Amino acid sequence: MLIDIICTLLFLCIPSALITAYIAHMNDRSLWRWMAFGFCVPYIAAVVAMIVTYFDQKRSGELDE
Repeated sequence: MLIDIICTLLFLCIPSALITAYIAHMNDRSLWRWMAFGFCVPYIAAVVAMIVTYFDQKRSGELDE
């Protein structure tokens, strides 16, 4: 039981938190807030961070659409 929880944290939550934090940090967002979000909601948070980044860039005129 405990080993299952540890494996889940190591192989699911921590990589998700790091990926989400990296995306957020590269776009001038709060690193720790997005890392916590990525840890609590694995991989969905990374998609949300990419969507937020897309709309921020679109709003600022960095995209050519």
